[in-house]
Amino acid sequence: MGHDWTALLWQQSSALADLADALDDADLDHVSLCEGWTARDVFGHMLVGHTTQMPKILALVVSYRGNIAKGSYEKSKELAAGLTPAEIRTRWRSVATEHTLKGISRLIPKRDGFLDHFVHEQDIRRPLGLPAPTDQARLQPALDAAVTVSSPIFAPAKRVKGLRLEATDLDWTHGDGPSVRGSAEALVMAAAGRTAAIADLEGDGVVNLTA
Repeated sequence: MGHDWTALLWQQSSALADLADALDDADLDHVSLCEGWTARDVFGHMLVGHTTQMPKILALVVSYRGNIAKGSYEKSKELAAGLTPAEIRTRWRSVATEHTLKGISRLIPKRDGFLDHFVHEQDIRRPLGLPAPTDQARLQPALDAAVTVSSPIFAPAKRVKGLRLEATDLDWTHGDGPSVRGSAEALVMAAAGRTAAIADLEGDGVVNLTA
C-alpha cells in the first residue's frame, strides 16, 4: 500500500472539480446519498473543511457545545446556500488547484481525506445515475484506504473487519471470513456505510454489512 496519499488527495479533489463542472445547475440541488444533504451541500461540507480557519472552527465547536455533526451539517448547508452554482465550481476548483488546507483539513491524514472525498464523489454520482470512476489509479487506493481507515468519526475498516472482500473489476482481495464480492466502488461505498451500495454486492458476508 505504498501510495502517495497527498498526490491522491489532490487528484481526487480535481476529479470532484471536474464533476462539478459537468453537472447542470439543477443537479447541484439533487439529493445525495447523505441523508438530508444535496450535492450542493456536499460541496459546502468539503469547502468548510478546506477553507475555514481553525480559530473559527474552534469557536463553532464551542458554540455547538461539541456537537460536531450538527455544526458541520448546519454550516455546510449555510455556506452552500449562499453560493451560486458557478461560485461553488470556482471555489472548489481553487481548492483543488491551489491545494488549500486550512482548519480541520490540515489535521486529517491525507489517506483519510482522499477516501472521504472519493466517497463524497460517489455520494453525488449515484443518485444522479452517473457511472462510477473506472480508473484503477484511484479505485485501488480507495479500496486500500477503506480497509485501513479507522478514526473516531470515520471507520470503514471496522465495518468490514472479519470479511473477505473481493473486487470483481480489479485484481484485489483483502481479509478472511465470509466473502463479499462486487465492483471496487461498491465495496468502498459499503465499507463507508452507504447502504445503497449493498444491493450491488454478493456473497455470504453481505448480511454482515446490513447489520
